[in-house]
Amino acid sequence: MDPKETTSGSGQPALPRSPEAPDDSAISERDFIGYSQLVASLYRCLNDNNGFQPFFDAFQSHFRCLQGGILGLTLAPIRMMYGWTFGYPDGFEQWFINSDLPRQDEALRTFTALPPRHFDSLVGGDASVDILDLLTDDTRAWAAEAGLGDSAGMLVTRGRDAQIVFLANRHRSEGPYSRQEILQMNLLAPHIENAINLHHKLYHTRADNSSLSAALDLVGKPMLVFNELAQVAQLNASAREVLRDHPRLFVTDGPAPVLRSRHAGFNEELMAAIATSVFNARMNVHDTITLVDGTGDERVALCFTPLQDDGGHGQGALAELVCFSSSRAIDEDRLRALFDCTVAESRTAALLMRGLTPDQIAGAEALSIHTVRQYIKSLLSKNGYRRQAELVAALVRALG
Repeated sequence: MDPKETTSGSGQPALPRSPEAPDDSAISERDFIGYSQLVASLYRCLNDNNGFQPFFDAFQSHFRCLQGGILGLTLAPIRMMYGWTFGYPDGFEQWFINSDLPRQDEALRTFTALPPRHFDSLVGGDASVDILDLLTDDTRAWAAEAGLGDSAGMLVTRGRDAQIVFLANRHRSEGPYSRQEILQMNLLAPHIENAINLHHKLYHTRADNSSLSAALDLVGKPMLVFNELAQVAQLNASAREVLRDHPRLFVTDGPAPVLRSRHAGFNEELMAAIATSVFNARMNVHDTITLVDGTGDERVALCFTPLQDDGGHGQGALAELVCFSSSRAIDEDRLRALFDCTVAESRTAALLMRGLTPDQIAGAEALSIHTVRQYIKSLLSKNGYRRQAELVAALVRALG
């Protein structure tokens, strides 16, 4: 990338329902639906070299941002080298590149000091803090003119000579970013890192620009790409490793490879999920579909996201593989905070995530099937989902 690319734009009885008020950091039903749409829009940006505008549009709308973007910075001193931005006036990016302001920008200094993939708010969610008091004289004037009220950001990645930051400013009329919103951003953080790294390797590193497969190999998360015929177009080294060692999932040999399971029942579900996701891409539907291979201790969840170009035309689907052990304890405190559920409901949610059916959960928890179904119904209602599959998708993305 260079400056020219800058653009705008267990058999235990059920516990009683908890009487406490919901945690103020719990993510609402609309928020999780928005989260899935944001992930879909982010990966859709990998279809061409036009940057991240579709994701910026979705992010700006969801979080009510004023302006922001992805900035490539030098380390010391901090100077802007390139960027994809949204919401700034014409000419701002080039001016920022050519000025000495980045080294004096408190937001950039704060966010570059954070651990990678960790969002934070400049005012810490405190409405009594005036962001102008945190800025230097050089940056205070333009922040006041823009009506800046808060800034959220994260360090995406840092190399030997450069670093990449994602930031999003908010107008003071919207108030500071809440803990809930920062939590949502932190769910997105690893996806933002993956997408930026992929885009960079795909379009801006000549030595590694031969194919999507080569780019995917540079990302640690196991991923597969399906074309419009539901065939495996590309898969990275991490996905190959997972599938090589997996007793059931595999990719067929030959000129038209497909992802299959040796378990007949799961294979039918798998083929239906891939075909549906590809079809959703053609129909401009951004739903994520998640399946869990629920046999054995070492399990794999597959999250399918439709892929489209900027014109909304279907390009296939992206699958992320989330590997986890069914015996590993799930952080139920985090689960309850994210999904606004009781202790009993969280145990049901954890077992759903591990691929158990309602009947199996009833047996494992010594509950009636009616009770389990009520827990699931409550989880669906609280989190805005119509189908159990949608709930499982959110659970895997958040806690897998």
